[in-house]
Amino acid sequence: MEATHKLIAHVLIPVQDSFILIKRTTVKRGKKNVFPSFWDIPGGLVERGETPREAAVRECREEIGLQINIRDIIFEDSEIDKQKKLVFTRLVYMAKPLKKDMLNKISLDLEEHSDINLFHSFDTWENSEKLVPYVIKILRKNMLK
Repeated sequence: MEATHKLIAHVLIPVQDSFILIKRTTVKRGKKNVFPSFWDIPGGLVERGETPREAAVRECREEIGLQINIRDIIFEDSEIDKQKKLVFTRLVYMAKPLKKDMLNKISLDLEEHSDINLFHSFDTWENSEKLVPYVIKILRKNMLK
């Protein structure tokens, strides 16, 4: 199968003993959103002429209005959509921790995300709240002690 490759860059942002999560809208720019009403982390497609690192920083600025600094890649995975003949590769970077007072500066892009929350642990997270599957893997692997 000959496929088109899409590179996606995300960022996990620690805030003290928690991580920032954003809730995906059901409709994104007039089209049904992928994983509607699920909790995710900032990120999106790498655009032509930018590095994945630059894309992660840009997406964070666009989606939650914050300029962040990022560290190393903490997660990588790929998925194949045979129907669409697409291969999606996702890179996730760890951001430098934010101070809690920075949360007041967050402004969501309401076309993409409807809410923001801090994730502290799986024990305290509402069971009814859905997490995008790759986010579960990342949180389990990177829980702050």
